[in-house]
Amino acid sequence: MNSKSSDREGDAGAAGGETLGQRLRAAREARNLTPRELSDQTRITRRHLEAIEADDYKQLPGGIFNRSFVKSYARAVGFDEAEALRLYLASAGEASDETPTRQHSRIYTNDAPGRSPLVTAGLSLIVLAVILLAVYAGLHYYRRTSDSDDAQAAGANTARPGQNGQAAQQQPRAADAPAPQPAQQGLSVSVRAKGEDVWLRSKVDGEPTTDGILNADETKEFSATEVLSLQYAKSKAPALEVTINGRAAAVPSETDRGTILVEMLIKKGAYEQLLQQP
Repeated sequence: MNSKSSDREGDAGAAGGETLGQRLRAAREARNLTPRELSDQTRITRRHLEAIEADDYKQLPGGIFNRSFVKSYARAVGFDEAEALRLYLASAGEASDETPTRQHSRIYTNDAPGRSPLVTAGLSLIVLAVILLAVYAGLHYYRRTSDSDDAQAAGANTARPGQNGQAAQQQPRAADAPAPQPAQQGLSVSVRAKGEDVWLRSKVDGEPTTDGILNADETKEFSATEVLSLQYAKSKAPALEVTINGRAAAVPSETDRGTILVEMLIKKGAYEQLLQQP
């Protein structure tokens, strides 16, 4: 669809009183696209696509992500992107001076390169191998320490000959000291979205970042050896619940970089400052 035909379509739609959602839906149906097919093309969930068609923008993540969704929808159905964004800003009452960054657009559009399932599976196997190795090392250390304590106790209880040829009275064996527990290995972090969808970006140790939507009341588990980075929209901080190694943590909601994204950096041995006070 060229620019002139799009302008004529926009004028006709405006005269007919059609909303942005109605016009986008009509463009989708004109191309014989089902919501599922459109979701596969744009990587936007059907729930969010239906919210756009219903002009119910409160169901979307908010801010620049809404604009990215609208532009992706328009591009997929051949609707003028600029006209779609203009109608969205007019209906949502947002300012137009803030445009979405290229990095955020890549998350939800066809331009974003997806991670190969084989790469994801390989990284998962590596993380699992590291965890198993850590557990094995801890158990091995525990067994060696326990065997050493038993050997020392057995030597202390051996009868010793006295000066009169009789064995000295055996000393009572002291109560076994509690075996040392293996040191905490790495980080085990649980993230839950409370009551609403939350866009989340994560990075485990030196692996590539992973972006996606954490659905309402969904919980995601992370395992890291040294460090875990979580990024989310500032407005979504109250909707996140984070536990670190089984202990509740306070979710930061402030950023000093002048962006709407907040980074929660969790480091092994230095995460206590994030924990909530009992």
